Amino acid sequence: MRELYIGGMSGTSQDGVDVVLVEFSAAGSNIHQATTTPYTGKLGKRIKNLITQPQVTLQELGEVNVAIGKFFGQCILKLLETSDFGAHEITAIGHSGHTVYHKPEKPDAFTMQIGDSSTIAANTGITTVGNFRNMDMAFGGQGAPLAPAFHEWCFSDTKESRIVVNIGGIANISVLQPKLPLLGFDTGPGNTLLDNWTHRCTGKSFDHNGDWSKTGQINKPLLLALKKDKYFERSPPKSTGLEHFNLAWLEGELREINRTLPDEDVQATLTELTAETIAEAIVSTNGDPQRIILCGGGVLNTALVERLSELLPSIELESSAECGIGPEWVEAVMFAWLARARLKGRSGNAPTVTGARQVTPLGGVYFGAT
Repeated sequence: MRELYIGGMSGTSQDGVDVVLVEFSAAGSNIHQATTTPYTGKLGKRIKNLITQPQVTLQELGEVNVAIGKFFGQCILKLLETSDFGAHEITAIGHSGHTVYHKPEKPDAFTMQIGDSSTIAANTGITTVGNFRNMDMAFGGQGAPLAPAFHEWCFSDTKESRIVVNIGGIANISVLQPKLPLLGFDTGPGNTLLDNWTHRCTGKSFDHNGDWSKTGQINKPLLLALKKDKYFERSPPKSTGLEHFNLAWLEGELREINRTLPDEDVQATLTELTAETIAEAIVSTNGDPQRIILCGGGVLNTALVERLSELLPSIELESSAECGIGPEWVEAVMFAWLARARLKGRSGNAPTVTGARQVTPLGGVYFGAT
């Protein structure tokens, strides 16, 4: 029987839902179909409001939870319409939901992803697995990043040390060293500040190729102020989110240096912040990688990737596409892989990454009608 799964990902960029139809085998994974569907204006605005103004009514939280579930379902059905497969041939859906709050610090650590799995299962007829982070947190972990365990399965090599850099809204790294424990953590902001500053200043959703940032000059006082944030000093396990790295945080640092800067200079400085904190995180691991594999939307920011290459001149950088998965689809495939692991009763977390007390299967299962 073919192992066909669907993975759905809604990242911290808040731009829409990535959906992939992927087949797993002993040889690895093969993407049959992939689509990205932008959020509608109304739903996108409601999601953004939940994140930027987290003091909301229970009614609003509940309604958006179901609305995201419906949207995921619509994206999945749309994908199936253009594929060679029917819903009855899909083993399961694994989906990220959308993170609206992540508080890994104890006491009272919790994480919240919304996008109702029951709604997805009912609307597609396909067994659905969601809420992947909660069990890791129940065992004392941070519930994030989840990517390293998948990166190890997908990108590790028995003879070569590698580091996978995922540049989403928040950036994270996975350190893959033969015969050594898996390591990984969130390095800090990836695209989130770049995208949000671009949208505020230009009305565009992102800085295409980093072209706008190239017109600015890096402001050293601002860069130093941003890098003094205590998150960068912390030792792993560590994870973060938009609750910490957001425009309010940036504005606070701009006030701290008491300067009014050209918008493009701020963008150039934010690009340098992402590049330097990723590079410094890689150096801090002492992993001595021969290869760095890049994935996530940030790979499309050529200014950022060029700067990473300059900061890490002795290490070969390549896109995950050269390993068989386009950089924009890696996280969606990961959630399909996590669903597969859950249904097979396999662990999905990596305690050496998250700090959990033990390995455990991740996610809740919601059976579909087919």
